[in-house]
This record gives sequence, C-alpha cells and structure tokens, in this order.
Amino acid sequence: MTTPRPIRAASAAGAQRRRTTSLSPAHLGEATAAATVAVVVGGIALVVTGIGVVVMTLTLGTRYAGDPPPDLASLMIAPTIGGVAFLLLGGALAAGGLAVLGDVPRARLVTGVLAALTTALAAAGTVLVMINPPPAPVIAIALTIAALVFGIAAILLLRRRR
Repeated sequence: MTTPRPIRAASAAGAQRRRTTSLSPAHLGEATAAATVAVVVGGIALVVTGIGVVVMTLTLGTRYAGDPPPDLASLMIAPTIGGVAFLLLGGALAAGGLAVLGDVPRARLVTGVLAALTTALAAAGTVLVMINPPPAPVIAIALTIAALVFGIAAILLLRRRR
C-alpha cells in the first residue's frame, strides 16, 4: 500500500501566507502579541496611577482645615518619589511594548526584563499590603493579578523565538 504524497506550496512565500491567519504581527506569535498588548495597557495604567499619586502628594497640604503639620514637606517626599517611579516604569513598559510590536531590535529583551521587574514589585506589594495592619485584600488581589499578568508576559517575551 502506498501513501499519497503531500501537496506542497509552489513557493515558501505561499506556504507562509497560508499559515498566518491571525491579527498578530508576523514576528510575534499570538500569545506573545497578547502579552505585549497587556504590557502596554499595564504601562498606561501605571502612568495614570503615577500621575494620581504625584497630584495627591502635591495637594496634601490643602487637606488640613487648620494649619498643616510642621513636617508636611517630609511627609511628601516618599509618595512623590513613588509616583515618579510609577510614571517612569509605566512609560518604559508602554514604550517597550510598542517597540516590541514595531519589531525594534532588542526590544523584547528590555521589555521582558521590565515586565519581570514589575512582577517582582507587584508580588512584594502584595505581601506588604497584607502584612501591614489593616490588611487590604482587594488591593492584594489586584496586585496578585498584576503580578500574574506581568509574569506571564515576561516569560513569553524572554523566551527564544521559534
């Protein structure tokens, strides 16, 4: 008994054209493209959060009905630094994700490392939110989901291309 010979495409371009039917860019797989979009959206969310933290910190003195405390300036330092860090990390994640989608050289590596760093920060934030009284389970759940999303994105971005 003989087996029928497989029908092959006339050229490699024809075979490649038939194989890609998704909306993801050709240089990324579907999962990596989805992870990259998640990184961009998470980066934009971090930028918005950073803006909110900085604005909240700069308007801290207006929240007091009488005289603000004498050490108000020292109370504003840590949240301002944190808000600026959120802005920088979020901007880097959003720009890195767009660079990955645009197939910029080494963008996958840099964005994957930033996503891994964000995963570690979100995991540490989850632990800190739960051990400091009073615990905030809603914030802990949100940080855990963020850690999972950025962790999966980091794995997909840092793996070798097929």
